[in-house]
Amino acid sequence: MFGQLPKLFDRNFATGYFLPVATFLSVSLIVVNGFGLLPAVLDINTVGQVDVLVGSTLIGLLSWLGGICLLAMNRDILRLMEGYGHLNPARLLAVVERRRYRRIKQQISRLDEQYSSCITQDKVVPEDLRQERSQLMRKIVERFPDQEQWLLPTPFGNIIRAFEVYPRVMYGLDSIPGWNRLLAVIPEDYRGLVDDAKAQVDFWMNLWLLSLMALIEYAALAIYTAQVKAVWFLPAAVCVTLVASSRARSSAGEWGDLVKSSFDVFLPELRKKLGFTDPAGADEERRLWRGFSQAIIYGLPECLPEHTELSTDADRTATNTRASLLSLVKLALDRITSRWRRPR
Repeated sequence: MFGQLPKLFDRNFATGYFLPVATFLSVSLIVVNGFGLLPAVLDINTVGQVDVLVGSTLIGLLSWLGGICLLAMNRDILRLMEGYGHLNPARLLAVVERRRYRRIKQQISRLDEQYSSCITQDKVVPEDLRQERSQLMRKIVERFPDQEQWLLPTPFGNIIRAFEVYPRVMYGLDSIPGWNRLLAVIPEDYRGLVDDAKAQVDFWMNLWLLSLMALIEYAALAIYTAQVKAVWFLPAAVCVTLVASSRARSSAGEWGDLVKSSFDVFLPELRKKLGFTDPAGADEERRLWRGFSQAIIYGLPECLPEHTELSTDADRTATNTRASLLSLVKLALDRITSRWRRPR
């Protein structure tokens, strides 16, 4: 979500898709060679018998094709890492995420009571209480959605969900259809920043997936050959998987900050572009975007906010009539004034 299909060999494609696949293919060749299953024509130990240029070109082409496949499956991979799907093993983590969410909410409630007690009794709020409360409030906003019912099974999914609910919480606008329309008014340079941040998420997300595939590949080779070779590969692959998962969460938070900033900065421009009347306050603006969200999601034109540029035929006729009368009055006054000023 929130992304655009990048060009098939721009910087973001190379970062998010080409590099992970190229790394996976290179490591796969090393592992297969370690098991002694690499064809002689590709044996990396037989130096001088392999055309290096042809081999590099082949790996580059396969990496490009593999990157296109990852690009086509980007949404599915994203949802897999978020924890969607009834058969997703990540759903087992839902209990852990729910427990983490409730624990932080309870801690914030406890600190709120202490904070309110200090204010009520005209006492100075301790600095450590302020800092702990601020850190927890920021943590729950950045890592979790606003309500428990929107929780996803994985930490990565909840970070994504946290900035997905942001425009609804702040402005009443549903983020999914709202983002596609907001793209129409976001300048190219700022959109490039968002795409660059998304490419970082794609890189770590794809590296995480391919690391899991590499572990499966190693297990299949060990079963097929009934032997264990390149023992170093197992801890290395597990380490890369864990690091990629952690970095994917961190990159998702940075991507989310830019997405949230896009709504903060460019939502007024979208309102003008759609021709909606300027709201009188924050509550009216939330009603405006809530009605707009309902209209475009459920196909209810009666929920659309009022347009400043749209009026009925009667309104247009009345406006034109008033303008004509004003023109006639002005013309008559000009003639009377010119006669009065004419010298006798």
